[in-house]
Amino acid sequence: MTPFLHTPRVIFDHGAIRALPAELAQLGVTRPLVVTDQGLVRAGLLERLLAVFPSGDRPVLFDAIPENPTAAGVDAAFALYQSAGCDGVVALGGGSVLDSGKGVAVLAGHVDQEWGGACIAYMGHPERITHRVAPLIAIPTTAGTGSEASHGSGIHPTETTRAIGLNSAWITPRVAICDPDLTQSLPRHLIAQTGMDALSHCIEGFLATQRNPLLDAVALDGIKRVHEWVERATEDPSDREARWQMMLAALAGGMAIPKGLGPIHAIAGTLGDQGLHHGLLVTLAMPPVLRLHTHHVPERMGLLAEAMGVGTGHEVADEIAALNHRLGLPATLGAAGYKTTDLDELAQSVSESRFNIFSPYRPTPAESKAILKDLIG
Repeated sequence: MTPFLHTPRVIFDHGAIRALPAELAQLGVTRPLVVTDQGLVRAGLLERLLAVFPSGDRPVLFDAIPENPTAAGVDAAFALYQSAGCDGVVALGGGSVLDSGKGVAVLAGHVDQEWGGACIAYMGHPERITHRVAPLIAIPTTAGTGSEASHGSGIHPTETTRAIGLNSAWITPRVAICDPDLTQSLPRHLIAQTGMDALSHCIEGFLATQRNPLLDAVALDGIKRVHEWVERATEDPSDREARWQMMLAALAGGMAIPKGLGPIHAIAGTLGDQGLHHGLLVTLAMPPVLRLHTHHVPERMGLLAEAMGVGTGHEVADEIAALNHRLGLPATLGAAGYKTTDLDELAQSVSESRFNIFSPYRPTPAESKAILKDLIG
């Protein structure tokens, strides 16, 4: 496949949020809808965003995005976008908010088209999404999801159902404002989980079978940064250098996602129906999946080992498991609070997941079941 690189305009550094008004003006957006959640309101990050606007120039605000993105959350935000006469979207938050912002931008450009203004109509249907997507500026407040640089999002039809992809090159944000200072209010467990989420994007993007040397280099750089900096970032929220390095790693992961993901995300997607944080699920899934890959793509795993500074591909999974332990993350699904239901159905879902399309090896249902049994503990 011909190498591609489809990214937003990136404003990256401490204090980058101050560039927001100028970026909105450059996009021709005069009445933006700011999409965020209550956690960020309580943390004071919304006020930091509002403070960069000229006095009296307050944007329209929707602050009720749920912890895991839902179609209802997107539809409610879009209803406000319409009624307030907005002409662009600013998404301030973690993956749930950024993914929801993408949904609002899609609906804003397609409400008068055949499929109308309901988010569910576009989920799983990239062919319905066109260039008409409204301008979107993504401002991440976690260093992990990479949604600020990717062409996809995962939206849950309801709070207790598995996410469905909302994917198209047209939904890549026009601008990503990456300000590491906005991540300093994160609690320790979210720093760890989102950091390991960034690692999973870099790893699966690098392993994906689509040919793209440019993104491979970006992914390897992100892998190295997470391995070197995630513990320091977790231990000391005031460490600005660690925050800077982890936000750059997260951006690298988001850029690598279009190459493809794999079984790690197939597992996380399948188990994403009980409200557990996506970053925690990919964290749990990485070691057993990478042990499987070691047998099937040893050369690529060797390059991963080199980026992480360990001896062989066999040692990559062990090092990630050890890193999870050092970060204080749970080692099993049971410890994380997941209630296992039909193991055979879960394994079939993992094996058949679209995340596996560009995986260098697609686990069989039996292999998926063995991995899940290992994760249950």
